[in-house]
Amino acid sequence: MKKELLLEWLQGRELVYRFFARIYQEGPVIELLSALSGEPFLEEVAAGSQNRDIIEGCREMQVEIASRSGDLKAYQDELREDYHRLFVGPGHLEAPPWESVYRSKEHLLFGEETMAVREFYRSFGLESKNKNREPEDHIGLEMEFMAYLNREAAAKAAAGEGFAEFLQGQRRFLKEHLQQWVPALCGDIQRAARTAFFRGLAVFTRGWLEADAVELEVVIEENDN
Repeated sequence: MKKELLLEWLQGRELVYRFFARIYQEGPVIELLSALSGEPFLEEVAAGSQNRDIIEGCREMQVEIASRSGDLKAYQDELREDYHRLFVGPGHLEAPPWESVYRSKEHLLFGEETMAVREFYRSFGLESKNKNREPEDHIGLEMEFMAYLNREAAAKAAAGEGFAEFLQGQRRFLKEHLQQWVPALCGDIQRAARTAFFRGLAVFTRGWLEADAVELEVVIEENDN
C-alpha cells in the first residue's frame, strides 16, 4: 500500500474509532448530534463500505437524526434517557458496557478480563487516570485505545519509521478483546434500545469490527511482504 493511501486509511479508521469512543463514553452530547446532523460522516462511512451492517446501521442512525434535526435538544433528551437505561443506570443495565461483565462467569467488574485489558494498555505505555475506580474494559476506552494505536501508526508511517507493532497490536486487541464480547453487547443494545439511533449504532459497531478486522489482516500481510 502506498504511503498516502496507508495514511488515509489509518486516519479514517482513527476517526471512526474516536466516534465510537466518544458516543459510548459521553453519550449523545449536543455538539456531536449537531455535527452528525450537519456533516456527511455517517453517509461517507456507509458509502466507503461493502459491509451490510455498516451500511444499514449508519443509514438507520442517519434517517432518525435527519427527522429530528429541527429540535436537537428534545432529541438529545430522548437519546440521553435511552443511553442511561442501556449503559449507565441507575438500576438494571440493559447493555452493560464492560468486557468483564460479558466474559467472566460471575459477570462482575474488575475481573480477569479487566486486568488483561489494563496490561495490554500498559504494554503500549498507557495507564488509565481513573485506575481502580473505572474499569479499563469499558467499550468506550477500548475504542479509544484502538484510535490511539491508529494515530501512533500514522505518525510513525508519516515519519518513515516502523509502525508494524501498532498494526499487530490492533490485530491482537481485536481478536483477544473486542471481537470476544462486543458482538454480544451489540445484540443487547439492538434488542433493548428504544431509539433508532442506538439500534443503528449497535449494527454499525458490529459491522465495523467485522470489516475492520478483515481489512487489517490484508494491510498487515501487504506490509510484511
